[in-house]
Amino acid sequence: MNNRGQAFSTFQLLIAAVVALAILVLLLNIIGSLPNLGGQKPNKIASDLVASQVNAPSELRTSNPVTFTKEDSLNAKAIASASGVVTEGQICISEGDFIDQESDFEAIGNGILRYNGSSNLRVRISVLCDTGNQIISDLEANGIDNDWTGNCSIDIPQTACIIALRYA
Repeated sequence: MNNRGQAFSTFQLLIAAVVALAILVLLLNIIGSLPNLGGQKPNKIASDLVASQVNAPSELRTSNPVTFTKEDSLNAKAIASASGVVTEGQICISEGDFIDQESDFEAIGNGILRYNGSSNLRVRISVLCDTGNQIISDLEANGIDNDWTGNCSIDIPQTACIIALRYA
């Protein structure tokens, strides 16, 4: 009897199981059933973008897709605190591309945008910083409608940032 043949077939079965599991995880991730493995929360992505864009006025920067799960939110106070470069009053949070359609995003108060959808939603987050009284002209220069500013009062002489959601 050849024992090596039996061990080899067990090893092949193990390899097949690992490959099948990897394919399953990849497919579930593609269709959105699983959140991004190792992905970051929307507030973390937004605060990182704000920290980098404060020194790049009028430049629009957009993140890679990020997953919103039920009750995830963008919070101006948390983003300002994590970024360390602006205050809550210098941040405008906008629904961006979702502003003119019925969406599962809900504005709570003056600085929180919460996702109430039943399934995960992949979006990109865009950030544009400049002096507050220049933001509208910067949006137009980047080919974006100025309604992104919504109800924000960012017409201020110091730096302000608009954080907006984009289609992924």
